[in-house]
Amino acid sequence: MKKSLILIIALLLLSIPVTQSAYAADNPETPIQVANDDGHGLGEIYQPEGAVNYSSDTGQILYQYKIDAKWYPASMSKLMTLYLTEKAIHSGKLKKDAKVKMTNEEYRLSTLPELSNTKLYPGDVYTISELMQITVSNSSNAGAMILGRETMKAEDLASAKKLEKEDKDSKKNTASKKEKQDLDSDFVDYMNKTAKKMGMEHTQFYNSNGASNNLLLEYKAKRYQTDEDNYTTSRDFAILTQHLVKQYPDILDYTKLVAPTVHNVTYYTYNHSLEGADMSLKGTDGLKTGSSDIADYNHSLSTKRDGLRINQILFGAGDYNSVGGEMQRNMIGNSLMNKSFKEYEWKKVLSKGKQKINGKTYYVTKDLYDVVRKDQDYKVVLKDGQAHIDYDREFINDSYGPPTVKVESPSTHKFNETKEKVTSKDNRPLILTASLLLLAGVILLLTWLIKRKK
Repeated sequence: MKKSLILIIALLLLSIPVTQSAYAADNPETPIQVANDDGHGLGEIYQPEGAVNYSSDTGQILYQYKIDAKWYPASMSKLMTLYLTEKAIHSGKLKKDAKVKMTNEEYRLSTLPELSNTKLYPGDVYTISELMQITVSNSSNAGAMILGRETMKAEDLASAKKLEKEDKDSKKNTASKKEKQDLDSDFVDYMNKTAKKMGMEHTQFYNSNGASNNLLLEYKAKRYQTDEDNYTTSRDFAILTQHLVKQYPDILDYTKLVAPTVHNVTYYTYNHSLEGADMSLKGTDGLKTGSSDIADYNHSLSTKRDGLRINQILFGAGDYNSVGGEMQRNMIGNSLMNKSFKEYEWKKVLSKGKQKINGKTYYVTKDLYDVVRKDQDYKVVLKDGQAHIDYDREFINDSYGPPTVKVESPSTHKFNETKEKVTSKDNRPLILTASLLLLAGVILLLTWLIKRKK
């Protein structure tokens, strides 16, 4: 018994230094250490459950801490709802100025207890754009659910129109399907399908707004009756926010507002790091916060300075039920963001024109910009007629990599350039000849008409 106990203790002691050294190699400082180095005296109780800073343009990780730990996004789930709404808008299926009239159903949904909400009175009319704003600024759970339903209707209508072209009876089939349709469940299916397609491998949504599912009462999606909460990882949400900001930058028109007014009600942002907010962070114009008794305090930030946009995911700061952590979350987030801006820059790494690369002369077809660690040495890599820079770095997943630029040998470039000039010049004589012939024809016609009249 004694020997077994000694063996177990020895194994535990041996495991500790290995774990710590492996962690220290990847993460020289925890978020709390970074914040305290920045002048905040925060205790370990405020330590987040996960964090990542990354380049919005390239997906390059600039800072990470427990990036693959499972956590609960809470109201940050609404970012997926907003992404799919934006997708429907940009594909022409849904319009920002489309109007939605509130009914008793929407009113009851907006008055559910224990949820952040905006009261939506029967008869009031909101545009999709207004619903997006209250979903962002007031974290309206009802607003998010209505957006999900309207987006799903738009997607279904587009599918029905497509079917109508292919099958004359599709109208009848679609109508019968509509009677049994569950828009809330369909939209959550759509969220999960999109997450998997993006590469969010450790994410599961049970509703469109991120509230604890049991609090939705009779408004739970019919195929998602569990009381579990949406879950994800910092890496997965980095993938989502990269898609959102990169594909639909107009989302920042909503997220940057500190105190927007909708239907004569002014909503004050929960994102205290927005430029102009209580804890203003230079260049910050996004994105969303989320908190609950199970998630503690989360946020996603988006900040741009000197051409470099950095997005941040921070999960689980503080303790919702005891010490809180709303402001401490932003202290930590601001410190992490400032750290990355001090360490990295958006830089021109190759200029257009003739350049000597690895001892040989090439023609670079356009300027190449990339994220570079300041004072970092890097090498230029050539592959399949493309050039990029390489140094020790990591991206949020395999779908991302360094920016590239096309390069040619000087002789090939000269030939292509000459060919373009010749083609361009050859067109001029043809146009001139055609113009002269047309003019000659008009003169001849006028001469003939004059003679005939005489």
